[in-house]
Amino acid sequence: MVSVDQIRNYPLFEGLNEAELARLASAIVKRSFVRGAYVFYPGNPGANAYLVESGLVRMFFSTASGQEILLNLASPPEAFSLPTLQESQLRVIGASAVVPTVLLCIGREDFFQMFDASPQFARNVYRTLLIISRKLLLHSRMFSTLDLNGRLATMLLRLAKKNANQEHIFQVPISQEDFAGWVGASRGRLNQAMKRLQQLGLIEVRGQTVAILDYAGLERLAEEQTMEKL
Repeated sequence: MVSVDQIRNYPLFEGLNEAELARLASAIVKRSFVRGAYVFYPGNPGANAYLVESGLVRMFFSTASGQEILLNLASPPEAFSLPTLQESQLRVIGASAVVPTVLLCIGREDFFQMFDASPQFARNVYRTLLIISRKLLLHSRMFSTLDLNGRLATMLLRLAKKNANQEHIFQVPISQEDFAGWVGASRGRLNQAMKRLQQLGLIEVRGQTVAILDYAGLERLAEEQTMEKL
């Protein structure tokens, strides 16, 4: 069980009254995951809603050969997965912890009881689904309209929004293999694109650390897709 104060500032619970927050707090279970641990796999039942309290979660598709293709990253206080309407419906994607991570978990029954009882919670769920849908659409548009340099610029901007300090310096939290899959390239082509952005004076790379030197230039290369509110 968690306290009302611990969940009050999550977007999924925005605008709920004290009684509704207390009801949800009593239903929430905290779950901790070590680095690399799986939260769920593609094909698992969609039984729970998950929100990130701390850490970082990677969401991925699995290919027929078992390769995992990174789709998105979720950080606090995002809700990255909602329960399916029917128990027979299975998850299309999987999720795992990039770093030690703590998640808030709400079971399907408690989730939909609150959905039915609270118009505000229902609106919050609808907004969350719109955000998830828009992220997927922007991701699809990125692959349709941008070359590798533009896709890399887009993903660097997204990582910067999640992790960078005021000087736009951040650590890339994922493996090179994950990053390459994220931008739709081989590791070799990813390295070439990183060098190209450095040659253009847009970024500086030292190991896993990236410094954005020309934020506006990176946005232009990404066609400002990341400027939309996600």
